[in-house]
Amino acid sequence: MGRKPQPVLEYVRLALLATVFLPIKFFGAVLCVLAFHIVCRLAVLVPADRRTMAVGELGKLMARSALLFWGYTRVDWVRTDVSPHAHVKGNFPADAATPTNGAPHAAVIVSNHVSYLDILVHMSHSAPSFVARGNTADLPLIGLISKYLQCIFVNRGFKTKTGEVAGVSGQVKERVELAALTGPDPNLRPLLLFPEGTTTNGRCLLPFKTGAFLAGAPVRPVVLEYGADRVSAAWESIDFVWHAFLMLANATHSVTAYELPVYVPSEAEKGDPTLYANNVRDMMLRVGGFKASPASLQDSRAYIALLQGRKPPKGSCAALALDGASPAEVAAGKAKKEK
Repeated sequence: MGRKPQPVLEYVRLALLATVFLPIKFFGAVLCVLAFHIVCRLAVLVPADRRTMAVGELGKLMARSALLFWGYTRVDWVRTDVSPHAHVKGNFPADAATPTNGAPHAAVIVSNHVSYLDILVHMSHSAPSFVARGNTADLPLIGLISKYLQCIFVNRGFKTKTGEVAGVSGQVKERVELAALTGPDPNLRPLLLFPEGTTTNGRCLLPFKTGAFLAGAPVRPVVLEYGADRVSAAWESIDFVWHAFLMLANATHSVTAYELPVYVPSEAEKGDPTLYANNVRDMMLRVGGFKASPASLQDSRAYIALLQGRKPPKGSCAALALDGASPAEVAAGKAKKEK
């Protein structure tokens, strides 16, 4: 959890690094956000038909600058149709469409989720839209930026074109359908989704939610692989402030993003979003060399609660086990929730 007692020399090293690097890196990253906010404020001066593209291009520059201040001196984007890991080989699932390279238009980008820095990594490359909480639009600085990035703000009262009330998945589906219909459009930011629904330690891949696949449109899978640096980008079991301190205090970090070919779904996948999601996940498992984890978001929260000495969420497998349930009862409870 980043709190294990360290040798005295390690604390001295951290103190020296924090004194030298942290102020520059922290204020530099804040200035990048402020600069992008100012860019969005001035965007009204740009002709409407060029505004979205101009904001996007400057957003990429600001995001890359912010990553540099966070210590990411190396951010590599690699387009690949083969595995970047020599030990990962094999055929794709029989029901999966053959991945194609270049020609199809991806209606959505799907990526594994490791850190709060994932957004900046993707921002530096494509300045995409993403799903945000409803109140994000009202936040200082970030609110205006998220509007110009055309983010999807979670709204429980959202209505589709047919007048039906839909949740987050409905909003995502309608946006993906629009992107698939219009094709490459300079006035529509690409949409980024993390189908796992939560962050991981970067070594496993959780089951995918089906939101990105409901429209049956082509997707662009991306695998993020953070370097084996002194501080891991994965943070969810560490207090955010302490993790940010460690990241800012250490000089350099690295990340590689493997951009896979656009995945065009088969007819079977178009009619079955779960099959589609599972097949895309299987591709990313092979390319990323991940372990397949069956854990749910609730399992993740229970794990973190136990690490931090808190009681896990009521109804989770961990809570059932702590209450004295037998392994069979825990398994039955998990199967019931999955159903």
